[in-house]
This record gives sequence, structure tokens and C-alpha cells, in this order.
Amino acid sequence: MIADNSSSATTETRRLFLAVWPPAELSHELHRLVVKSLHGQGRSVAPENIHLTLAFLGPVDASFRQCVEQVASTVRAEAFTLVLEEMGCWPRSGILWAGPRQTPQPLSALVQDLSTGLSGCGYRPEKRSYAAHLTLARKVHRWNENRRIGPFSWDVKQFCLAQSHTRAEGARYEILRTWDLSPPAA
Repeated sequence: MIADNSSSATTETRRLFLAVWPPAELSHELHRLVVKSLHGQGRSVAPENIHLTLAFLGPVDASFRQCVEQVASTVRAEAFTLVLEEMGCWPRSGILWAGPRQTPQPLSALVQDLSTGLSGCGYRPEKRSYAAHLTLARKVHRWNENRRIGPFSWDVKQFCLAQSHTRAEGARYEILRTWDLSPPAA
């Protein structure tokens, strides 16, 4: 899942990932929902940081970023509707998330196409199956069960390359570049 960047130890690196971002109204609605649900535990993700990661690249140098941008520019994936219907927690990591009950096929295809193309850049995808989710809170350790939410949906028409800036008050994400997805086949 992280780029093999061992030969670039002397160059400046940036912590990058590929993702899709929900509309601001949806991010704010999910944030309100999670704040009500946390009951004082954990740390909610700021609404502007809520996103769905397609590929976490890790700290990479300029040449790796250039390779990523070339690969992303060649991907011909379909736009799709993402429907968030459940909220759950992964107890070991303390991640509270929202996600679809079933990952849409165009999203799975997009992730697979990116992973395949990025392998030529030195990217190693995770061995685990892709789990489509939006992280809503961290450090949540008391969560009983997954529960139904919404449904909340949005039409995903583009994906982006983003950079994570680590700060004392928490991460801030910056979108560096976007790519449009093709209209769905009729």
C-alpha cells in the first residue's frame, strides 16, 4: 500500500493519497451525525477532511508523484453513485466509519485500475480487500455494532490527488489535482 521510495531518501517527500471527496453539505451532515453518536469519546474528523481513499501512497518524492499523475491521467473509469448506508467501527484501529453496504462496481474498477497502473511506479497495494469507507472519527474504542444510517448518497464524478499536512491540531488535506470520471454507460 505504500510506495517503495528507498532510493529517494535525500529528496523532499510529500505524504500523498488518491481519493474522492463528498460534497460539503454531505460532509457536514456526516460530521453532525458522528458528533451526536460519539457521546464524548474519540476525535471526530473535520468535515473538510472527510473523504474516501482510493490509494494511500505515503511519503513520496517528485518523480513518484509525476508517475502517479501520469497513471491517473490514463485511467478511464466511469462516474458512479456512492450510497452510504451503514456506520461502524474497527475496534483495533479505533476508526469510526461510514460506508456502502456494497461497493459499487465502478468504484471497485477504479481502485483496481489505479492499483494496477501504480504498480509500475513502485506502489504496493494492500493485501486486504478494498473496504470502501469514509473515516468519521478516530480513537473510538466503545462501539457496539454497525448500524444503518441515511442513506446518504452522492454522484462521484471525479477523483483527486491529495496531500496530507500533519499539524499539532490534526491533519489538513490539500487537493493537488483532479481527474474527471467518464459519464456512466447508458
